[in-house]
Amino acid sequence: MGFLRRHLTYANVAATLALFLALGGAAYAATQLPRNSVGTAQLKKEAVTAGKIAKKTRKQLQGDRGPTGAQGPQGKTGKTGAKGATGAKGAQGVRGEKGEPGDLPAFEVFGTEKPIGASATPVVAENLGAGAYVVSANVVVEAIAEGTVTCALNGGGEAIATLGAAAVTTLSLSVARSLAAAGPATLTCTATGGATARYANLVATQVRSQSRVQG
Repeated sequence: MGFLRRHLTYANVAATLALFLALGGAAYAATQLPRNSVGTAQLKKEAVTAGKIAKKTRKQLQGDRGPTGAQGPQGKTGKTGAKGATGAKGAQGVRGEKGEPGDLPAFEVFGTEKPIGASATPVVAENLGAGAYVVSANVVVEAIAEGTVTCALNGGGEAIATLGAAAVTTLSLSVARSLAAAGPATLTCTATGGATARYANLVATQVRSQSRVQG
């Protein structure tokens, strides 16, 4: 005890008290912060995250919605999707009524050769009854010398070909005719340089009404 009294001085007491206050004051400050004592300077950079802000406050911080931006470029076409299942087969439709039998065509053909000159030469003909017809004809012509071959059906159909010597061609023509009375359908041909009809046929099909204009 005497030892302590001899070394207990004013300086020692003051130093000990100061150390105590320093240690105790720091602990007090760390656990008992005064109200409104933390400001911007006390906060570290990026210390306050969105999760620590109240939801109501986050909504208040949101600004007004901006205008709609320009439309972006069209994207690439996607892959074709898988094929869907085949649907059920529909019911069979009602069968239509049977049509009336058609008229058999008038038909004439020859297989023998016929010479064709500069004047109109009948090549093939067929007598027809009164009614409306579509008349078609084909003729295979071989030129004797260079010239023009012209074939025609009475009633308006005509076909023309210019041929060299020994050239062969097929002329096809047709016409719609309406006969008030019986009369012939005739195919005639002319050849400026002379020709030979190797083959010809004529088909006249009767129709209910004319589908082509005469001429």
